[in-house]
Amino acid sequence: MYAWQIIYLVAVAALAGYVLLRSPEGTLGKVMNFILNWLAPYTSITIAFVAIFQQGFLPALPFFALAAICFITFLKRGTNASVE
Repeated sequence: MYAWQIIYLVAVAALAGYVLLRSPEGTLGKVMNFILNWLAPYTSITIAFVAIFQQGFLPALPFFALAAICFITFLKRGTNASVE
């Protein structure tokens, strides 16, 4: 795995952890939620496909997992979906 890929994973994981722990409000909260709802998952999927073609399937797995976690966790929080 390249250094920039590791830096991306750590940066998105840190941002996700911050949003989960602090839950920022206002414009900053909306921007962070947009990043974690849409930008981070689609970027992660793109990086995963590039990693598959350049490095093989194994280095792509963390990016697919990160995209799935962002989609499931933050999209569910953004829509206030609840199962009752």
